[in-house]
Amino acid sequence: MPKTTRPKTGPTTARMSPAYRRRKGYTQAIVTLTDAFTKRRKDYWLGEYGTPASRELYHRVLADYESLGRRLPDRPPQSEAAAFDEPAVDELILEYWRRVAREFLPKRCHAIKATLRVLRQMDGSTPVSKYGPKRLRLLREAMISGDPSASPPRKPWSRTTVNDRVRIVVAVFRWGVTQELVPASVADAMSMLEALKRGRTRAKEGTKVRPVPEFVLAASIPHLASPVRAIVRVQLLTGARPGEIVGLRGRDIDRDAGTGLLVARLNKHKTAHLGRERLVYFGPEAEAVLEPFLSGREPSQPLFSPAEAEAERRARQHAERKTPLSCGNRPGTNRVEAPDRKPSDTYTVSSYRRAIQYACDRAFPPPEHLRPRTLGGGRGETQSEFIARLAEGERCELSEWRRSHRWHPHQLRHNAATRIRREFGLEAAQLVLGHSSAAITDAVYAERDATKVVQAMQRLG
Repeated sequence: MPKTTRPKTGPTTARMSPAYRRRKGYTQAIVTLTDAFTKRRKDYWLGEYGTPASRELYHRVLADYESLGRRLPDRPPQSEAAAFDEPAVDELILEYWRRVAREFLPKRCHAIKATLRVLRQMDGSTPVSKYGPKRLRLLREAMISGDPSASPPRKPWSRTTVNDRVRIVVAVFRWGVTQELVPASVADAMSMLEALKRGRTRAKEGTKVRPVPEFVLAASIPHLASPVRAIVRVQLLTGARPGEIVGLRGRDIDRDAGTGLLVARLNKHKTAHLGRERLVYFGPEAEAVLEPFLSGREPSQPLFSPAEAEAERRARQHAERKTPLSCGNRPGTNRVEAPDRKPSDTYTVSSYRRAIQYACDRAFPPPEHLRPRTLGGGRGETQSEFIARLAEGERCELSEWRRSHRWHPHQLRHNAATRIRREFGLEAAQLVLGHSSAAITDAVYAERDATKVVQAMQRLG
């Protein structure tokens, strides 16, 4: 019987970065680069193996190599130890992070933290006065290339993400000017670096966020717990951001005397630092969804609770139980007094997103060979055991399956914006979503109604 091989799946054009390694017979770190045109190989010595300075120089050499189109640098970057009285970049990063952690919303903090990690990795020991557009450009190349050797591995960032992260770096140095840590000339010179333009860079283009397909949404909603299902429906009816709904409490909602509608006046939201007010109005349908969560609850308590969702799940499992109560565990008999983990009282955007992912996986289970197996004794595979068992092609296949059958809560805002624009126009969509300009609503959120184009062409012939 002829031997069959499974076709390879996944990307075939990814290039591995040259390895950081120890030179045989020495205590020094080294990286070997190959010129993409002449194929000439050259070793670059990086310093004592395993030290932060040698790893920093390694990332700087790679960024220079990639910026030259994988040509050998004429002169390798030099490691600059802290032999200066002025602060280094890592000191500036530390001071900025202490201020950022108090002032930005969690999502933005995550982006800033990822950016500062790459900056420290590339130029942590560099004196701030030695930083400038050239080094910022090399940092940008590192963002474009990614780092598969990092823990966790850092994927290449898209063009728009790279531009945003470069603006974060410039903002860090501008803040340093106000604290008299950075010369003003350094921040001014860095701001002169032009942003990456579409079609003129090797950075990948990000995919535009689209509304959730109706069949995917309809199939996954029944698998959600009632608190999560309520958040989804409120998002679809109001066009609010996930972070504006998951933490709602009874005290945040009041009835507007002029319109008679329920309205939430949010103190914390995306544009609060600009002095803008964010109001979320709830129509009759949204009010009907909120009613069960508003009644009989303290005003200070969150409306949507993971603890209640967990209690609902356990009650459903008990109702579906086939083992008689005289056999096995009864409810409450195996309860741990002080569990290591217990459900929170309120959802975060991350826990809300994970709940949606679990529902999608139940609604659209992957093919049989991409599911965890049952081991001896009835124990199922852990996630780490499951991933370790899969071949590289199977991992790519599973990733593609999940990408096609999962959705995230930010897409619901696009669903709502598209529906509101289709029924009430662009200006109404702008006001409901809380945008200061209709250009944002038009370009990012509300999909244009293609049926009007089809009708026009049918009439025009």
